[in-house]
Amino acid sequence: MDLAVFSDIHSNHIALQTCFDYCVSRGITRFVMLGDYVTDCPYPEKTMEILYMLRQYFTCHFIRGNREQYLLDYRKKGEKGWKNGSASGALLYTYENLTVRDLNFFDVMPTTAEVKEQGMVPFEICHGSPASVSELMFRDKRNTRKILTQLKTEYLLHGHNHIQEAYEYRGKRCWNPGSIGIPWEHGGKTQFMILHGDGESWEYEHVQLEYDREALFKEFEESGIMERAPAWCALTMHTLRTGVDLNETVMLRAMQLCKEERGEAKWPDIPEIFWAFALRERRIDLNGRDIPVPPRKSD
Repeated sequence: MDLAVFSDIHSNHIALQTCFDYCVSRGITRFVMLGDYVTDCPYPEKTMEILYMLRQYFTCHFIRGNREQYLLDYRKKGEKGWKNGSASGALLYTYENLTVRDLNFFDVMPTTAEVKEQGMVPFEICHGSPASVSELMFRDKRNTRKILTQLKTEYLLHGHNHIQEAYEYRGKRCWNPGSIGIPWEHGGKTQFMILHGDGESWEYEHVQLEYDREALFKEFEESGIMERAPAWCALTMHTLRTGVDLNETVMLRAMQLCKEERGEAKWPDIPEIFWAFALRERRIDLNGRDIPVPPRKSD
């Protein structure tokens, strides 16, 4: 039995469609979905259409990611606190392009699950960790080792950190399929995982695929999301182009510059000028391209 494991789509419906088509070409009809379906890329409604199609026609196991939790919390708190700008504009854009049906779909998803396919050994799934959708699990970290020792099954599948990897600790196996939507490493190729089961054990296959990134960049330009969160979109597109993530680095630098200039930096009230300075320091333009270093003048 084969299952495809998808995680961290982040509204990148073009990459999602590419991965789905590849799976169908290999005869895969069962899917494990590890959360972070939307935010950061344009047209989240197009990603939702694919998710609803998967749910209707295929066997799927869905769990909630931290991005879905952000959206549900925003609704619960009265839709207050987000505004246009690079700190929260992409989240607001996503929220305004989703429907009540979409949010209710996220709301009924569990945050963890034990998958029991008929005749197969079970495995556990989560987004960040079994304890929190936002907890990061990395190879050889203390929290990761503790989590693995507490597993009920032999296998744990998780996403959230966008790094495709596999490791083992005391007989427990932990696998990350990488990110479909905003992948790290591998030159920005879209990433997922296929599980191969023989009834007694599971083996993993990491997959990386090229997809039409230029079509995605065109959607960034035409959708309006770049006007809502200019620097954040530039960082997202830079990661899509290169596979290198600088979001946290630039965000923290923008907050530092804001605090130095104004005496405080309170999220999401970080003026766009500080984002622009932080972006420029990393030599990234507003289309996510690297700004060439000017040649040194000869003496």
